[in-house]
Amino acid sequence: MNSDSSEPLEGVDPDAVAPGAVDAAELRAGLAADSPLVRQRAVAVCDALADADPAAVAPVLDAVATAVADGNSAIALRAIAVFDTVAGHDPGALEGYLDPLVDRADDDIVDVQLTAATALAKVVVARPDLVAPSLDRLIGGVRATAIDDTPEGFGEYVRDEATRQTLREHQQGERDRRTSARRTLINVVVAVLESEAAAAVDRVDDLAGLLNDDDPAVAGGAVDGIGEIAAVDPAAVRPVRDRLIACLDHEHTVVRARAVRALGHLGDDEAVPALRRTADGDDNEDVREVAAETAAFLAGGE
Repeated sequence: MNSDSSEPLEGVDPDAVAPGAVDAAELRAGLAADSPLVRQRAVAVCDALADADPAAVAPVLDAVATAVADGNSAIALRAIAVFDTVAGHDPGALEGYLDPLVDRADDDIVDVQLTAATALAKVVVARPDLVAPSLDRLIGGVRATAIDDTPEGFGEYVRDEATRQTLREHQQGERDRRTSARRTLINVVVAVLESEAAAAVDRVDDLAGLLNDDDPAVAGGAVDGIGEIAAVDPAAVRPVRDRLIACLDHEHTVVRARAVRALGHLGDDEAVPALRRTADGDDNEDVREVAAETAAFLAGGE
């Protein structure tokens, strides 16, 4: 650092910076600067340092967390990239700093939601306990970003067909990324529940609200999540038993198969008649077989 520099990190090239070349105080000053250009430079430096050595940004992760919440989406995306890199090497280092990342789980800007979800997915693989306290907000993020199936036509105000096609392609790209973000988030939720289900019995209704989601991956993830809770606390899930049974008639095979599994975890013989109907009439051989086995198990071997 030049001691006569008028602003933090002036003259520092993010493409050439190396661990140890910039002290934590200067990074903090840059990340807290009023100027978005200075904050953007600071977070770019942090990103480069994290790529070289994730431990190099450990002293300023609290300041990077503040940048994750920045109203400038370019700065937020770069800060999330820092968290993503750290999560891939030492997810425990992010303990205490995940709230801003979770807050972006329902972001209006799809790329912010997607990158936040991707970083959380890396954390949850090794440290689901760090993500568990945010379960309700993650489920809320999935719910809040449900995708409108009616694409905009653009015909009312765009006459040129080539321009309309470009806009349609852009819209579809955003929809695809939003779908990916929501699927990643529901997978994070299920990963938490696989190890922390006992602490999430009060989230059953929230998950049940996703059973009718238009995306079968989200609906199936909700079924899986409820099934994980049923495995440790059947009483908590019994109030939504009929909604699980209704999933046996879902149009998508993946949801029906997961519903069979969840009902098996629930262990309620009230589901036996519906499971037997599925065993006799489902279009998918694997679903029929598992439904028959589950029905027989719940009926006590009948």
